[in-house]
Amino acid sequence: MSEILSQEEIDALLSGIDEGAVDTTPQKSPYSEEDIKPFDFRNYTIAARLKMPGLEVVNDYFGRGFRSTLSSMLREVVDVVALPIKLERFKDFLNRIPVPTSLHLFRLEPLRGQCLLNLESRLVFAFVERFLGGSGRRMTKVEGREFTPIEQRLIRRVIEAALVELEKAWRGIHPVKPQYVRSEINPQFARVLQPDETVVVCSFNLELEDLRGELLICYGLGTLQPVKAKLYSPFQSEEDADPYWRQQLEDIIRSVLVELVVPLGAATVSGKEVLELAVDDIIQLDTPVDEPLPVYVQGIKKILGELGVYRGHKALKVVDLISEG
Repeated sequence: MSEILSQEEIDALLSGIDEGAVDTTPQKSPYSEEDIKPFDFRNYTIAARLKMPGLEVVNDYFGRGFRSTLSSMLREVVDVVALPIKLERFKDFLNRIPVPTSLHLFRLEPLRGQCLLNLESRLVFAFVERFLGGSGRRMTKVEGREFTPIEQRLIRRVIEAALVELEKAWRGIHPVKPQYVRSEINPQFARVLQPDETVVVCSFNLELEDLRGELLICYGLGTLQPVKAKLYSPFQSEEDADPYWRQQLEDIIRSVLVELVVPLGAATVSGKEVLELAVDDIIQLDTPVDEPLPVYVQGIKKILGELGVYRGHKALKVVDLISEG
């Protein structure tokens, strides 16, 4: 059947509509208006790329490291929980940050572009009060108030500690060196990217005894472009191993007993000669006296040495180490 109607078919269709033979009543939708929601193709394009297993690993390492560091600084247990990664437009990210805020700009060298780290104002005031010996539970008015130079200097310690942990967290993906640039109170002064540019936002919940706040890290897609393949890969090498675990493993390996064998040489004799051997007979070996002897560790030739006597015991002096090659 042709997909294009002939002129006769078109005339018959129009005639049927005029005579009422063709039903033109609109069909009722099986869905109610409440079930129908608007579809934003632009946001769908962004949301379709939310899965970044590599960056999730970075966030997990950062959360664990920053939890330990911040708890030591405040002398109080602080829980840091990584939230799902979001992708949004840069202007939307800035618009949802209240004023005043503790917004800090930094670079991830050698990656290009600038990144942002935002700490909620109520967390800033709580941290400062704890640094100065207070309980941090007093409610401080945030609106219409700027940070004093002392408060900015104290909170800079927290930000620098966060950048140190961020550097450690990135080692398994790509070695970077965070470099602090400057801080801003008003997000409108931190427009380091185009308003419609897509950014990756990593959120962390910080929880103290009776206080909860949010820490945000914002990366531009252009900044992450050189390491995009690593961020989308679900498998990451763990280069930043736990130093305590590493030390324990080294101690266990070093305490393992291994077999060390030093063959003096070899000789080939016949069965008749073996049967005729007597006391004081000499069997000549194939190893010259002035050559070093091979030393086998667990059956693998690893050392060359010379036999001798040390403190009344037979001993072996290491002459050379044999590499794997």
